[in-house]
Amino acid sequence: MRQMFKSPSVRHILLGLAGLGALIAARPAPAQALHDVAALKAQVQGFAGGAPARIDPRLVVPRCLAPALSWARADVVRVDCASPAWTLYVPIDQPFAPGSALSAQPQARARPAIKRGERVLVEAGGQGWAVSIEAEAERDADGNRIALKGPAGRRFTGRIEEGGKVVLAR
Repeated sequence: MRQMFKSPSVRHILLGLAGLGALIAARPAPAQALHDVAALKAQVQGFAGGAPARIDPRLVVPRCLAPALSWARADVVRVDCASPAWTLYVPIDQPFAPGSALSAQPQARARPAIKRGERVLVEAGGQGWAVSIEAEAERDADGNRIALKGPAGRRFTGRIEEGGKVVLAR
């Protein structure tokens, strides 16, 4: 019997079975661990002032307890999940009627422009704690992202939120 395990073909078969066992153990999470895409679409549409959001109903993403919504562009909403980490960019169908409330919605929520060389206060935190430092913008803001340089010369990226608040990007 011992001689049989020394055969290369038997060892390959045993390794294959072990790999198959590992694949079975790592099977996809059950359906209840997935995010409700219809609910996510409703959240995005609410954030966009009722403008229709284009999310494929076949989309499969892990469940997120608190997705963070922000404007990536005037016609795209960014959806971030901290745990598990994922990001979606959802196109918004903007009406073509100039001056309509929906077409003005993204501009109404636009962040203040941060220009190269400006000093900003950057915040990082979690549940029950927050830390902030002053940093300098290395370039003009790109949508809701900004390249920053900290006091010790360390470079990092910040995310501009409502009201011009800058937080450490994930």
